Amino acid sequence: MVIDVHAHTSDSRLHGLHTDQADLDYLRMQAEKFGIEKIYLMATYFPLKKSGLSNSVLLKRIDGNPIFGCFGSLDMENKFVEGLVELTDLAANKLISGIKIYPGYQEIFLSDPKFDPLFQLAEEYQLPVACHLGELHHCCSRELKDGENYRCGSTHCLLDHRGYLSHPRQFGMMVKRFPKVNFIACHLGNPYFRELRKVMSECDNVYTDFSGQFLSGTNEDSPDYRLKLKAEIDKFLLLKNGPDRLLFGTDFPIQSYEDTFQLLELLNINAEEKEKITRINAEKLNL
Repeated sequence: MVIDVHAHTSDSRLHGLHTDQADLDYLRMQAEKFGIEKIYLMATYFPLKKSGLSNSVLLKRIDGNPIFGCFGSLDMENKFVEGLVELTDLAANKLISGIKIYPGYQEIFLSDPKFDPLFQLAEEYQLPVACHLGELHHCCSRELKDGENYRCGSTHCLLDHRGYLSHPRQFGMMVKRFPKVNFIACHLGNPYFRELRKVMSECDNVYTDFSGQFLSGTNEDSPDYRLKLKAEIDKFLLLKNGPDRLLFGTDFPIQSYEDTFQLLELLNINAEEKEKITRINAEKLNL
C-alpha cells in the first residue's frame, strides 16, 4: 500500500487541471483505484489570494475518515500568534499529523527567530514540518485585460518578487537550528534541485517529496521533461540515506496519481527502495 504525503482537496469545480474534481469522494475513488492507503491533505492559507482551506474546515470535511490525514497550517504573515495557539490545541488533541508552511505565498523569512515557537511546537509533538520550496505559481491564471487588476488588487503578480523566500537557502538556515525536527522539503525544491541537495547533504533531518513536478495534462509535461526529472531524482537518491528520505507525494490535483506512479517507475530503484519511498519513509515520520 502507498502513502501520499502531499495532496489537496476542494469542493469547488476546478478549471485548467487534469480533473475538474478534488473533493473527498473523488479522492477516495482515486485511492481505491491506485492502492493508496492514506492521503495527507494540506490546510492552506494564501493571504494574497484571499483564500485557502482552514484547519477547521478541512478537519470538518475529513471528520475522522481513516483514509485521510491533515497537515495543519497558519497565516504566519498576518496572524502568527493566533495560528500558533490553534495549532498547539490541534496538536495536543492529536488532530493533525504535521504542519505545512508556505514561504513565498506568505511574505515570511523562515530564519526569523520570531517563528521559532512554531518549530519548537513541532519538536514537542514530534510533528513533521512540510515546507513549500521552489517555484511560486500565480494566484490568478487568467491574463489581465486593460484596466483590470489581479485578485490581490495589484497590476502585477507580487509573487514574481518573492521567489527568494521559497529558495532552499532560506530553508537551510532555519532547519539547521532544529535538528530534532523532521522537515519535508516539498516538490524537490523544483527548480532549485542542486541547492536543495546541498541542504540535504548537510542536514539528515530533511526529507523531500516529488509532488507537483508538473501540471498533469498540460504542455508542462513531456517525455523529455520526465527524463530530466528522473536524472534529478536519481541524484537525490545518491545522497547519504537518499532512498530513506524520498517520499511519495502528488500535490493532487496538480499532479495526477497516474503520472506520479509513472515518474516513480522511471527511477533507478529496487523493490525494497520502492517500498521505502511509497510507504516506509512516511511511517518513519509517524505518518
